[in-house]
Amino acid sequence: MHKTEPAPARNMRWWMMRLLLFTTLLIAVPATLLFLQQHSMIYYARRYPAGFEERLTPGTIQLPYTTLAGEQMAFYVPPRSGAAVPEQLWVAFSGNASLALDWMFLVDAQPNDNAAFLLVDYPGYGRNAGKAGIAPTRATADAALEKLAEQLNVETEVLAQRVSVLGISLGAAAALEFAAGHPVQRAVLIAPFTSLRDMAARLFTRPAALLLLENYDNRARLRELAERRNPPRIAIFHGTADTLIPATMGRELAETFPQLVEFFPIERATHDTIVGDAMEPMLQWMSR
Repeated sequence: MHKTEPAPARNMRWWMMRLLLFTTLLIAVPATLLFLQQHSMIYYARRYPAGFEERLTPGTIQLPYTTLAGEQMAFYVPPRSGAAVPEQLWVAFSGNASLALDWMFLVDAQPNDNAAFLLVDYPGYGRNAGKAGIAPTRATADAALEKLAEQLNVETEVLAQRVSVLGISLGAAAALEFAAGHPVQRAVLIAPFTSLRDMAARLFTRPAALLLLENYDNRARLRELAERRNPPRIAIFHGTADTLIPATMGRELAETFPQLVEFFPIERATHDTIVGDAMEPMLQWMSR
């Protein structure tokens, strides 16, 4: 004779099945979203409007060149001293929703007449063809430096000895990727994350973060730089009110490499206001 399952047992099993389904969806939905949409969630490509050239700071030189990604365009701002070859060359990388020319307000404000700037857009941004990614972005930046060396009639290796890097948010990671291949003198990292996988875990879940197809790893790049015979000087500026990339991430990087990195917490600065709020101490550090 068939025995009827007690009602409490049926209810318990029903609730356990619902809990299992809910837990599965809680993990699967963000994981699927991250896997399928990760490129568009990392990169928010913007283009320059028609006639943008007319608004360039006088003296800015456009550098057209070609990579495997297609036609590219970087921008060179020569030193105010008029030197044919700059004493210091800052290669700058913007945030994931910004453009290279967004750095112009900082370029105009910096006090060092002997410093020059090479402003690099990601593939797919500005006037660049292609699609952004770790390898394509590094190739674009490397080729921009080579194009500038050609423009200045100097060997790339000679120019590379004068390079420092500057980057904000995702651009801080791109700056470190570039620095890994060049003998950089200094690096200014604004609101950097520890790794892109850590960011994905923060925004989604730790299991979902494992689905990232590529991972900017600032810890690993800093470790490589720290092992050099002549490591660069590095400064991290991070807003204490940053709710997107918390200041704890920038502080962790600095505390992991205390002999390499100086940490500057900027009180009440957010992810959107950090550059303006940190402008004075940042320019002082860049010029000293």
